[in-house]
Amino acid sequence: MSQFKDYYQFAHPTRVVAGRGMIEGVGFEFAKEGAKRPLIVTDGILLETGLVAKVEQGLADGALEPAAVFSEIAQDSSAVTVAACAEAAKEAGADSFLAVGGGSVMDTAKAANAVFTHGGSLLDYEGIYALPREDEGMGAPLAVAPLACIPTTAGTGSEVSFGAVIKDSERREKILIADFPLFPRLAILDPESTRTLPAALAAATGMDAMTHAIEGYTGPLWSPHGEAFALQALRMMRDNLPAAVEDPSNEEARGNMLVAASLAIVPGAGGTSGLGAAHSMSHPAGAMYGVPHGVANSINLPHVIRFNAAGGPEIADRYRDVAESLGAEAGGSDADVGGSLAGWVGELTTRMGLPQRLSEVGVPEEGIADLVEGAMGDGCSLTNARELVPEDFEELYRQAL
Repeated sequence: MSQFKDYYQFAHPTRVVAGRGMIEGVGFEFAKEGAKRPLIVTDGILLETGLVAKVEQGLADGALEPAAVFSEIAQDSSAVTVAACAEAAKEAGADSFLAVGGGSVMDTAKAANAVFTHGGSLLDYEGIYALPREDEGMGAPLAVAPLACIPTTAGTGSEVSFGAVIKDSERREKILIADFPLFPRLAILDPESTRTLPAALAAATGMDAMTHAIEGYTGPLWSPHGEAFALQALRMMRDNLPAAVEDPSNEEARGNMLVAASLAIVPGAGGTSGLGAAHSMSHPAGAMYGVPHGVANSINLPHVIRFNAAGGPEIADRYRDVAESLGAEAGGSDADVGGSLAGWVGELTTRMGLPQRLSEVGVPEEGIADLVEGAMGDGCSLTNARELVPEDFEELYRQAL
């Protein structure tokens, strides 16, 4: 029986509309949130697939007129891109944002919305709960423009979270802005949006979602609300992630993975509980060496599982729950469950063709010292299942290298 916690908070204000053909009704649905002239935020690759054209038609069918399309977004969006997106919205006379893309696109739209609404620069809002508030900062946060998201990967869950992670190229690190107004008003989960997703990207983003659910469930900021989301997300990933990767025509699996990813972020980075050391390791690897976030998480996760599960019976028991939800072996000693689950994850990522070592994706041994410094300074290290010191991160990076 779970204990009654002395304190936790839970929020899930995003309205989720899921199903086949939902993109066709995006205009009708977004109009309910007050949008009239949204700036479509996407990337160049998605423009070429024809998906954005379908979104534009869906807006028109709901009597909404796109103000413009902003597509200058790279794999890891930057503070410079955020500023350009906010400026594009102003120049086009937009009154809202519609993000069509993966985590980088959705995070750019969130961050640009803050700058568009409140002025200044992204760095003015760095951190948690840093947006302007009433009553000299002690009251309710001031609203931002309506934001809707159509995720094209089943991974980040940014479409239902209140945070955005953006690369600061000058500091060579990723920065977080997170506050309740940044929760999107609307998320459209339609398997059509992932129809052209390459298998490798489906695998990497799926592992990002799995890492969210595992770290959210096993970390110290777990909650009964979050548990329900995390375990259901893991069960859906167990049944759908390999199928979505191995058979891109499997619409059922792709649709279920979109739902699983949106569930997984709630116990993680959705403003309710924390992530952990796998993310702490992955953020600097992405900022310093350009390792795609989902790939970094898939490599780091098994090593973090082994480390955390050895932290005591209470932590190990939570990993047992994770293993049972995923269909992995959950018996044996505390060390056994950590090793067994880590092995299961490694077998899954190997089956899906993902890299197994950071050295395979451009991380050099001489970079470990800088990576350790970045991981120790990452906020996710504070909500890991076990407390870490620099020596722990150094050993974890060496295991992953």
